[in-house]
Amino acid sequence: MVKTPTMEWMPAGRTVSLRPAGKWWDAVRVPRATGLEALGRLGGDTGAVIEDPGGDILYWFVPTGEAAHWQMPDGARIVVLGDAAHVAVPGPQRTSGPHWRVPPTRDTAPLTDPARLHNALAQAAAHVADEPAGEAFRCLMDHYDECVGCSSDTDRCAWGRQLRQAWVGVRWSRSAA
Repeated sequence: MVKTPTMEWMPAGRTVSLRPAGKWWDAVRVPRATGLEALGRLGGDTGAVIEDPGGDILYWFVPTGEAAHWQMPDGARIVVLGDAAHVAVPGPQRTSGPHWRVPPTRDTAPLTDPARLHNALAQAAAHVADEPAGEAFRCLMDHYDECVGCSSDTDRCAWGRQLRQAWVGVRWSRSAA
C-alpha cells in the first residue's frame, strides 16, 4: 500500500461526489469479475477500492502517473483514468450504489502499490479470460461499448439485459458445478 498525505478528496457522509483523477491519484477501472479475482490475489496489500454495482466495476487508486503506460491482456477492459477523467467517489457511510468495498482506514491506505496492482490485475485478467464465461463477458462488453444506455447504466436495452443474463447464467452454472 502507498500512503497519501491527506484525504481532502473524500466526500462526507453518504454522499457521492465526482472527483478529478490525476489530481490526488489516478484511478484504475476494472470489470467486477477481474477486480474480485485481483482483490483476492492482493489480499492485505490492497489499498481502498470503490465498487460501482450499477456498472459492475471496481476502482483502485494509484499514485498519479504511475500506471499511465500499463499493458494489459487484450479484452481485459482495464482502464487507467488520469487527467480529464472523473470518478464517482462515495462518502465513508455510503452503502448502496457506488460504495467502498475496501474503505480507506488507518490500516488501509487509499492508494495501492502500482506494481503489485498491475501484477494482480494481469494475472486476474488472464484467469477470467480463460473461463467459459469469458466469451459471454466479451459479448456483453462489446455491446456496452456500442450502446449508450447500457454503457451509462441509465437505460439498459433489452439486448443488453439478455446479454447480461447470459453472462451471469454462465458464471453461476460454472460456480455451482
